Amino acid sequence: MLSKTINRITIELMIDNKNNGQKRGSYKAGVEKQKKIIDTTRMLIIEEGYTNFSFRKVAKKVGISVGNLQHYFATKNELFDAMLKSVIGEYLLTIESLKYTVGCPEDYLYEVIQYVVKDLTTFETTRFFPELWSLSNHDENVDALVQHMYEEYRKIYAEIAQQINPKIDKETADSIALFISSTIEGHAIFIGHDKKYASSCDKTIKMTYASAIYIIKEAHLT
Repeated sequence: MLSKTINRITIELMIDNKNNGQKRGSYKAGVEKQKKIIDTTRMLIIEEGYTNFSFRKVAKKVGISVGNLQHYFATKNELFDAMLKSVIGEYLLTIESLKYTVGCPEDYLYEVIQYVVKDLTTFETTRFFPELWSLSNHDENVDALVQHMYEEYRKIYAEIAQQINPKIDKETADSIALFISSTIEGHAIFIGHDKKYASSCDKTIKMTYASAIYIIKEAHLT
C-alpha cells in the first residue's frame, strides 16, 4: 500500500513536470529549472521563514526574473504546493528504501525510528517543519498536504506492527502508529538542532524503539 502511494506521488510530480515542460519550454530544461526553484523555495523557508518568503526572493536566488518564475509557477500557492509534494515524496521514498537494508520487521522499525529521530536534529528539519505546522493552522491546503504526509508516514509503523504481531487488527495498528509518531514528533522542540537536549538523540531512539516493540508485542494494552 505504501509503495503504491509513493509511486502515485512520484507519477503525479512527473505528470506535472511533463505538462509544464510541454507548455513552458523543453522538457529537460523545464524539469531542471523547476527543481532548482523548488529547492530554493525550501531553503528560503528554512533560512527566513514563510512570512518572509516571496516570489522576488526566489527569483533572485535562482537568477531569473519574477516573470520567468511565474512562467513555471503562476502563483505563490502553486509553487508552495509543488515544494511540499517534493519534500513529502523524497521523505517517504527515503523511509521506504530503508526496508531493503534490513532482514526483519523489527530491524526495519529500528531503522525508521533512528532515521526520523536523527532527522529531527538537523538544522533543516528543526527550521522547516515548525514552519509547516504553524502555517497548517491557518492554511487549509497546507494542512491537507501535511496531514497526508503524516498519514502515509504512519502507515509504515502500522504495517510493521502487523508484521511483527499478526494478531493486531488494523484499528490497533493505526493506534500504535499514532503513538509512535506522536512520541517522536513531540521530541522536536527538545532535541532539534541547537536545542537543550540534542545530545539525548541516541537515548531517545533506543527508548522509542523499546516502547514501540513492547506495545506491539503486548497489543492488548491498546
